[in-house]
Amino acid sequence: MKRVRLFSGKTILFVMLICHGVAAQQTGSPIFSPWKAGYLDIHQINTGRGNATFCILPDGTTLLIDAGAIDPINWRDNKPRNNPILPNDSRQPGEWIARYIRRVMPVKQTSGIDYLLITHFHDDHVGTPKHASRAAAGGYKLSGVTELAEFLPIRRILDRGWPDYTFPQTLRQDSIVINYIHFLENRKIPAERFVAGRLNQIRLVHEAGKYQSQFSIRNLAVNGDVWTGKDEDTRHVFPDLTGVSANQQPNENMCSAVMVMRYGNFDYFAGGDIQGVLPYGAPAWHDVETPVAAVAGPVDVQLLDHHGYADSQNGALMKALRPRVFVVPAWAVSHPGPAVAERLFDASIYPGERDVFVTQLFPEAEAALGPAAAKLKPETGHIVIRVQPGGTSYQVLVLDDADESMRIKAVYGPYQSR
Repeated sequence: MKRVRLFSGKTILFVMLICHGVAAQQTGSPIFSPWKAGYLDIHQINTGRGNATFCILPDGTTLLIDAGAIDPINWRDNKPRNNPILPNDSRQPGEWIARYIRRVMPVKQTSGIDYLLITHFHDDHVGTPKHASRAAAGGYKLSGVTELAEFLPIRRILDRGWPDYTFPQTLRQDSIVINYIHFLENRKIPAERFVAGRLNQIRLVHEAGKYQSQFSIRNLAVNGDVWTGKDEDTRHVFPDLTGVSANQQPNENMCSAVMVMRYGNFDYFAGGDIQGVLPYGAPAWHDVETPVAAVAGPVDVQLLDHHGYADSQNGALMKALRPRVFVVPAWAVSHPGPAVAERLFDASIYPGERDVFVTQLFPEAEAALGPAAAKLKPETGHIVIRVQPGGTSYQVLVLDDADESMRIKAVYGPYQSR
């Protein structure tokens, strides 16, 4: 595995970068090159305010997983959050995400995003109307997903609650969900429920015939339903909730949509905010990572569950997935937690090298991590996984998130797919 550091515009550097799928400006500074047919690009977009993963599938089908915008007021202490909006606060996260996507969107794609998957209804994944400064003509507030749609059309949305939004209890009392439903009703965007076990509910829609034998997305879990590993069968890992006390009801994170994307020998896991490390006294079924681990299989790249928060990344999941590359979508000082970081590099869980990329690392987080911080890859920013045609190998590119230049800070790879 090679790593390319970007220090100058010398000819030799330019040649190396072209070989690694990037281009150079006339000044010699390296910039990200457009997607090409047959490649799979997975962009972890960093706005500093929540999750947004934009995927360009081999035939040009586009998929956005989440478009978050956290409440600027921390609900825990009612104080303003200190983490800045990236690249700056002249726009809100939804607009920044839309602008990023427009820069990397396939040239032939003029009709917007083919799919938007909302893993669960938390502000850092869908946006919140609280303290939002603007409203749409339909009256709903613009934040995250609802703001992004003002700048970029969305052809179809999948979420965990459509059409009734009643699991595990009514969600229509939550301001985030109320605002989102109002948005759906006004914009009349086709929507459907993400269904565990389904193969290719998210499918190639442009030139499927060229790649359908190599590419697939398997829905692993949602709302306590987990794929069994056979056909599209599922089992429900939550108990009958009748009589379950309010403080032990499934929380929003536990209900997250979970998926594996496969392209040839390459596999990518995204688990939303599912949890697997429980506090003392919590019922065992609150651990969603372990039943998911039983059917997930090994992958090349994992988007860290719950941003690497302390309740995520248990040993069962890591032993099953055995990723070569981890991507941490961080926006808080707890991302990743010290115990989680230790597990990521623990060779007793699974052997072999692993590289951990973090979109941003707060000084407080770095101090808390101690020696583990030095094991993280030093560059932060937008993290892009670029998979070669056929899924044989892939690279990790770190892009500058301080502006919209798409300047490449570092290139890692190629890694060989499993």
